[in-house]
Amino acid sequence: MDKLDQPAAAPPVADRSTFDAALAEQVAREKEVTRLDDRVSAARRRLPMVEVDDYTFTGPDGPVRLTDLFDGRYLLMVQNVMFDPSWDAGCPSCTWAVDNLPADMDRVADEGIAFAMVAQAPIDKLEAWRAERGWDHTWVSSYDTTYHYDWGWTRTDDEGNEGQLPGYSYYLLKDGTPYLTYMTTARGTEAILPTAHIMDRTVYGRQQDWEDSPEGWPQYPTYG
Repeated sequence: MDKLDQPAAAPPVADRSTFDAALAEQVAREKEVTRLDDRVSAARRRLPMVEVDDYTFTGPDGPVRLTDLFDGRYLLMVQNVMFDPSWDAGCPSCTWAVDNLPADMDRVADEGIAFAMVAQAPIDKLEAWRAERGWDHTWVSSYDTTYHYDWGWTRTDDEGNEGQLPGYSYYLLKDGTPYLTYMTTARGTEAILPTAHIMDRTVYGRQQDWEDSPEGWPQYPTYG
């Protein structure tokens, strides 16, 4: 069975008044979440910022500085794509996240926000994966820099094994100097994944094995 096969399990059937009452309770809970999110966003806007080196990355046409990624704007969002130098393909979940980006990224640019992706693999591997996926986003390699290590996107465990994290970095260019104003990883990346939020609102949710769902609801390995 896969996600295209309709599950046998389904919610109990109720009359309209019972459904309306249950829905009203759910909407009330969701409004609480919205108000909390507003408070969290307000706190985010009050975070301090930290100066970042103007790293020299490698693009398909040569060196690209961090400040170049602003592309004439003062705000920049960077997607840190998991792509270890030894891999021949990008991380499946990061690839899925890139595919979730708005179809028209000009809508983001219209708000004064530049977008770029950074990965640790050499640029030739990134370009090959970009061609396979059909992406046209700015994508640079940090392979010859310490960027991934400096900001924790690549970490070493107690046994000396390296591992990468997915996530987003948000920058402000002020008087020609780049500053990091916010960064998020793990489930913090879900804020800009519309497909995940669409799935959340269907009766079966994301159908992932970590979810608290009723008995009989379909669930699959998260990264299967």
